[in-house]
Amino acid sequence: MLAKSFILSLACAALATAQSASLTASIEPAAATVATDATAADVPLFDVEAVQLTDDVVASIQEDPALAEYASLFEFEDSSNSTLSSRARRARRSFRCKTMPGDALYPSKTAWRIFDLLLGGALEKIVPIGSPCYKDSEYNNYDSAQCANLVQNVGSEKLYYDNNGALMNPLYYGMTCPIPASGDSASGTCTQGGYSEYAVKISNVAQIQLAVNIARTLNLRLVVRNTGHDYNGRSVGKGALSIWTHGLKDIKYVKNYKSSKYSGPVFKLGAGVQGFELYQAADKYGVSAVAGICPTVGVTGGYAAGGGHSPLMQLFGMGSDQVVALEVVLASGRFVTATPDINSDLYWAMLGGGGGTWGVVTSAVVKVHPKVPVTVSSWTLMTSESVTADKFWEAFKFFYDNFPTYNAAKTYSYFSVMKLAPGTYMWSMSPFFAPEMTVEEYEELVKPFYEKCASLGIELNASTTHYDSFYPAYAATFGTLNYYVGGAGAIPGNRLVPTENWADAAIRNQTFAAIQTAVENALMVSMYHQRPAEQQHKGINSVNPAFRNQESQMVFISPVAEQTAAGWKAANDNLATNVMGPIRAITPSGGAYGNEADISEPDWQQSFWGANYPRLQQIKKKYDPGMLFYVHHGVGTEGWTIDDGGIVGVQSTDGPLCRR
Repeated sequence: MLAKSFILSLACAALATAQSASLTASIEPAAATVATDATAADVPLFDVEAVQLTDDVVASIQEDPALAEYASLFEFEDSSNSTLSSRARRARRSFRCKTMPGDALYPSKTAWRIFDLLLGGALEKIVPIGSPCYKDSEYNNYDSAQCANLVQNVGSEKLYYDNNGALMNPLYYGMTCPIPASGDSASGTCTQGGYSEYAVKISNVAQIQLAVNIARTLNLRLVVRNTGHDYNGRSVGKGALSIWTHGLKDIKYVKNYKSSKYSGPVFKLGAGVQGFELYQAADKYGVSAVAGICPTVGVTGGYAAGGGHSPLMQLFGMGSDQVVALEVVLASGRFVTATPDINSDLYWAMLGGGGGTWGVVTSAVVKVHPKVPVTVSSWTLMTSESVTADKFWEAFKFFYDNFPTYNAAKTYSYFSVMKLAPGTYMWSMSPFFAPEMTVEEYEELVKPFYEKCASLGIELNASTTHYDSFYPAYAATFGTLNYYVGGAGAIPGNRLVPTENWADAAIRNQTFAAIQTAVENALMVSMYHQRPAEQQHKGINSVNPAFRNQESQMVFISPVAEQTAAGWKAANDNLATNVMGPIRAITPSGGAYGNEADISEPDWQQSFWGANYPRLQQIKKKYDPGMLFYVHHGVGTEGWTIDDGGIVGVQSTDGPLCRR
């Protein structure tokens, strides 16, 4: 009790009202500029990374009479001259719940103001994106024209990744201020819900360090966000401070890079770089690079941290496999480099161990590969008077049975299967992606499938095109797709299906029967045939072992009949029991991709990380013992929970984060 009383007293003193307006007016940004070559990554720091919080800067805060009482808020965890005792630090870690607005430790308006001045004016109050549609809200910003624009553009990804008060799948912040389906206003009220309270709009490393230090010291919930591209709402959190890295857009091409594990060309990428920006840069330099199928997904954050699948994975490996060095701010506030040789355990954990869990990445050095030509092909097959349901499934099963053949040929595909009505189905290939193949080579590969369709009287009418390099092939196919954003009318989950499920006819047929059952019960089933290239250095990262032994990833979308808590719960139950239940049962050695996972994924530790999980737990305890970096179903979170009161029937971020 004494230690808790001490830290509460200290907090109260630190958060006292400033004596005068001149106090805040005199505060300068807390940062120093170090040499850009002060890194172990073998590539110079970006200029924004050279602007750092140092021990000398912290000392200057301590020595400033006007700021001395606030110094403990911004100290590093391991500061040798800390004004916060080790006993008080331990007491902070023992608090059951993260600090929420209204709690004694929560910063006052004055404290936020001082923090903002030390940041150089980078602190922003987060306002829900849908708030201009509400006449009844705490924000008093109703604007009918702005609301109509939101309604019109609700499916635009840019609308969400450019706004820190937005989530691409809004269900998981609690649906407390959704954009209406139509019109220029919404009924009901608008509240903050599970959105974070404040965001630091990052433009240098010092700002990240300050945010990490104040969050750790005051026991605040902390989240990290780039684009908000996340099915589980891991980039928002009720009452949280958000570190928004979207503005870190630097890209540097290095032709001759050399380290102990890799020699060749690389890009150094800022944390805010998105897939389309990397693809465009690679095209400019006449090379190829690995990123996701969705152009707006960030490259160096949750994508690389979660494994990251790609249309080029069969040639070059997973997204995680591309990263040869990381620059990162740890929970201690320290800025470090992670490579296979330096902080190697952290490097291993951060590449596969999940986003938002280990620290805040500011940049990554990623491999670059030779230019590759690509042939793409698309088709749509539907049941009709001439194509019965039996013929439809026979043609599709022939294609499905040949996934191992297509993967062995280092190709990739993305397609969806839907039940439109009882006995009525549609299969849309968009596209079959065949790198390093001419049209003739591609057609020779799929000739048996074409012949099967012909024998069933099916005219496939595939559209096939060859491109001299990756980017135009990507832009004409994946780059044109509309990805699911903006609505809460469906709940997704996925499964990585292993090679053994094609091992013999019996298990292959049983697996296919489970897929048919899923199609009957789902809104849509999207599939990939995919298998990552073998890596020279095995075990160098913590990518889910299920990715290394897969033939397909399958994404299942469960429809929501009624957008109420009961409706969302029913959809989630349908997903778990009727849609994915049979698939999970027939793939015991399979797994799941955490970035696109069912919010209620059972046995998620095994599904996301398999045999890697125990080691990941140990590394989490080493680098973040106080659970500063929490995400839903992240490494080490078994002892934590969010009590959202069942507001949307599934787990959301709209509640306090507490120890169980």
